[in-house]
Order: sequence, then structure tokens, then C-alpha cells
Amino acid sequence: MRSPLLPTLALAATLAFPAFAGDDSAKKANGIKVVCASNGKDGSRAVQGTDLIIEAGDKVTDAVAVDGNVIIRKGAKVDDAVAIRGRVIVESGARVTGDAVSMGGEVRVHNGARVDGSAVALGGKLTVDKDGLIDGDRISLSFEIGGKDLLRGFIEDALDEETGCHIIDEDDDKDDDHGGNSSHKDV
Repeated sequence: MRSPLLPTLALAATLAFPAFAGDDSAKKANGIKVVCASNGKDGSRAVQGTDLIIEAGDKVTDAVAVDGNVIIRKGAKVDDAVAIRGRVIVESGARVTGDAVSMGGEVRVHNGARVDGSAVALGGKLTVDKDGLIDGDRISLSFEIGGKDLLRGFIEDALDEETGCHIIDEDDDKDDDHGGNSSHKDV
């Protein structure tokens, strides 16, 4: 049986890892915004620097946004949704069959939306409309001093001003060893 949150957090950590290892002296001060996107063969989607919008009729395994929002539209279905320094928004008529997690942002469940697992907002707020449904735990952890959320500040400091994106699809890299095309890309 699949552990619902572990693969999603692993995907999020993979996207965020370069920020943790980055050297401040190597960062560019030219204000370039880096946007990266990846669609996995297993049905997962991940973006960095932009919003990830799951449209009506889409079925996604894991939806991950770093420095962007995960927006799940009416009629869309997502197993797990994670936003780092962004919001998870489950619109009316949308469904998350696993967990909805935001680190440094809000989890918002609109009227008529459903989260079968837990809704977790670390360093942000959990907002559930009157007719929004969460079957699992409702967790909101925020600690403010002087109007600044300390957990959100920690997350922002850890991911501050990442200037590169490195996404590798291991299956494509194996094909590359045999003359195929690779999706390995540094931005």
C-alpha cells in the first residue's frame, strides 16, 4: 500500500534541494525568475516559480509547486498536493484523494471541495469553507512574533533566491545512454 504523503514530499524536496545547497556567492542578482516544470510518467506534475493548475478532468498522482500555488479546478482529481512557499487551493467540485499540504502558505478548501486525507498548513493558514470537506486531520501551525510568522520565515530563508533548476527523469537518462533523448536540463 502506498504511503500517501511520502512520495509527494520526496518530489518537493527534489525540486527544493538545490536551494538548500546553493552558495550565496554563486547567486545572480539580475532578478531573473526561474520557471521549471516536469510531468512524470507516473502522472505526477511539479513546477517551480509558477502556479500549477490542474484543470477539470485531469487526474494527477502528485501535484507539487515550489514558489507557486497548486490550484485544483472543479472536476479535477489529485492524489496529493503540496505547495512550498505557495498555496493549495481546492476549488468547488475538485477532489484531493490524499493530503493537501502547504509549507509557508495557505491551504484553502472551497465549498463543495473535498480532501479525503489531511489538510496541513505549516507557516500559513488552513481555511475551510462551510461546505468544504476534509476527512483527515486539520493541521495549521503558525507562530507569529511582531507580525512575522517564524515558520514561514524559516522556509523563505531556506529557499531564498534559488536561480537554477535541475530536473532529471531517470528513465529518459537511461534511454540517453542508448542514443535516445534526455530530459536532463539545467536552467
